[in-house]
Amino acid sequence: MRRSIWKLAQSRGYDGPVTTSWYFGQRFNHHLLGDMSQCTYVDGRYEPNEMYAMSKLISPGMRVVDVGANAGVFTLIAARLVGATGTVDAFEPSTRDRERLLANVSLNGLSNVKVHAEALGRASGKAVLAVAGPDHPGHNTIGGFAYSADARAYELEVDVTSLDDFATAQNLTHLDLLKIDVEGSETAVLQGARETLRRFRPILVVEAYDPSLRQLGTSAAELLELLRAADYELKVFGPSGRPEPLVGDRLTGVNLLGTAR
Repeated sequence: MRRSIWKLAQSRGYDGPVTTSWYFGQRFNHHLLGDMSQCTYVDGRYEPNEMYAMSKLISPGMRVVDVGANAGVFTLIAARLVGATGTVDAFEPSTRDRERLLANVSLNGLSNVKVHAEALGRASGKAVLAVAGPDHPGHNTIGGFAYSADARAYELEVDVTSLDDFATAQNLTHLDLLKIDVEGSETAVLQGARETLRRFRPILVVEAYDPSLRQLGTSAAELLELLRAADYELKVFGPSGRPEPLVGDRLTGVNLLGTAR
């Protein structure tokens, strides 16, 4: 039934939102024109292997940073798991997607989520964010689009800060899990987080999609080298669905799990 509704909405240009139940007793606003809604609304799940792994890694009282939070698919789950004594810092520079994130946070009455309008990067400054059209709302990027189907809806100048500067400004005493999914800016985010990684040794969940990274002049190999230099053990969410040991630079999936040695 949901698939039929979704196809009808797509054919008639109806974006919603449509609200349904979500993980851990929460609710989620689905925007039906976006490709992500085929997972969240039709299938009722999004990156289930990664979500399951992270649900086992996050516990009450943790501080989680979600870089590239989009509409809050991961933020909502993390907020429920860290509980009232924990905090989730969600970074989303796109005005459109940040409004959707805030709506989902409000929908679930989450007082432990702090939403930030900045992009994270190598250093503080300004950048131009290419905001993808409504078909692919998860593909906003500071670089070029990696997928031929993407269309640029508009450009937006955004503030950029580094995670190191953010940690200093917020007087962070701990950071337990860092999730980064920023369409090619992952290496830049990690370069701006060297001191934070050294001090707090958070668990890392990082997208490493080489075509996106190359749009910003880097590569999956460079990202892996950076993380290994920071003394992280790396696994990849491969065909088995579980985090698998990474052999050399061969990526059998796009999402990495990093744990401090």
